[in-house]
Amino acid sequence: MRDAPDPAPDTPPAFAPRERQGIVAGLTLALFLSSLDQTIVATALSAIAGDIGGWEAMPWVVSAYLIASTVVTPIYGRLSDLYGRRPMLLASVAIFMLGAALAALSQSMAMLIAARVVQGLGGGGLRAVALAVVGDLYPPRERGQVQGYLSATFATANVVGPVLGGLFVDYLDWRWIFWVNLPLGLAALAATWVQLRRLPLPGKRPIIDWLGAVLIVLSCTPLLLAISEVQQGAAFLSFEVAGLVAVGLVFLVLLILQERVAPQPMLPIGLFRNPIFSVAIVLTGLSSMVMMSLTMLVPLSYQLASGMTAKEAGLRMIAMTLGSVSGSFLAGQAVGRTGRYRFLALLGTSVATAMCLLIAVVGLGHSLLFDTVVTLAMGLAFGCQFSPMTVTIQNALDPRDGGIGIACMFFFRLMGGAFGVAVLSAILLGRIGATGGLAQAAKGGVVPGAEAAFSAVFFAAAGIAAASFCLAFALREIPLRGR
Repeated sequence: MRDAPDPAPDTPPAFAPRERQGIVAGLTLALFLSSLDQTIVATALSAIAGDIGGWEAMPWVVSAYLIASTVVTPIYGRLSDLYGRRPMLLASVAIFMLGAALAALSQSMAMLIAARVVQGLGGGGLRAVALAVVGDLYPPRERGQVQGYLSATFATANVVGPVLGGLFVDYLDWRWIFWVNLPLGLAALAATWVQLRRLPLPGKRPIIDWLGAVLIVLSCTPLLLAISEVQQGAAFLSFEVAGLVAVGLVFLVLLILQERVAPQPMLPIGLFRNPIFSVAIVLTGLSSMVMMSLTMLVPLSYQLASGMTAKEAGLRMIAMTLGSVSGSFLAGQAVGRTGRYRFLALLGTSVATAMCLLIAVVGLGHSLLFDTVVTLAMGLAFGCQFSPMTVTIQNALDPRDGGIGIACMFFFRLMGGAFGVAVLSAILLGRIGATGGLAQAAKGGVVPGAEAAFSAVFFAAAGIAAASFCLAFALREIPLRGR
């Protein structure tokens, strides 16, 4: 269901298999570029702060990129529906490269944070537009396999990023974590410029809802700032957090009112009247709360509750990463062969719930075999959840809304992940603080009360995963289009 007729694209041209493979290779490079940036920076934060100062503002190097890329994601998705995928993807890569160059040239923490905002404004379009292009090239029945490959790209970047960041810091300079984006970005620009020329453009001149775009930014930014405050130790009910949430909600109401009357809304409210779309994006948000939280908290559990070094904890995370890659690939193959997706959502959420409960009861760090099995199963569960959701959303919507549909999915995924990290981190810090372990946590080694604190965290994660399992029953399944 649509709020107002949008400019219809011309009939998509036929692409030979070799052409489609070349386009997907270019899109994979763009996705790798955006995914790598989120992981390569983390291992260099201490070196950055030691060189240019600003230790107290160090978390904003990550938060600035996350907030900027999140708030513009739906805007990129909608503009790609109205103006075409190729112009938006070219613009996002160019802005991302500009931000990377500015970050590499930064001489102060304030300059670096500002550059990260610019980089995020470009990075917000890389994922959403790239996946929308896949929707233009492949029918839903065939997209599952391609989505599996692209999901594997995300997981690969999660593994390679921290390693590259450490190598650059140890053997070159921290600025290389940003300079490396320039040759990759140039390759992505060249691939996009050449390979996407034949993608169709909208047939009519669009009417851009710029007020809607501004309200999206004004409503999302305060909410993300509030989440960042919680992640950095502020209480959920503190004046700063409550004030930011209140401001965000006011602008959210104004956004909804604007989008109900806009002739071509930036965020079509009618999409949310589609039950498959609504269930799928909420399910994505809940699943992301668990996945992103555990990606951060599982290695912390190894270190604080078991006394492992960062290297040892990283090695034990390989099983979860491999599971995520394998799960995405296998889920994509299953969707392509069976044409069904609901069973994968049920399977992924049920396994994630069971593994969280098992870890909460037994704990991590006692047995390498146990840790490997449960984290591998957890990764497989995550892969089963995320890869099919992209196909589900695209199949449920009018193809002209493919860009904004995928952008909404990424938006809810990012918001859900950020909120999940904030909630579960607050539980962890509250429990460790109650046992007097915060000071010990700063020194390293086994923290008193950490095992019980992480048990509470994993029980909470199991509760979120169980809610997503229940919601998966409401996901209606319709046949995947073969054209």
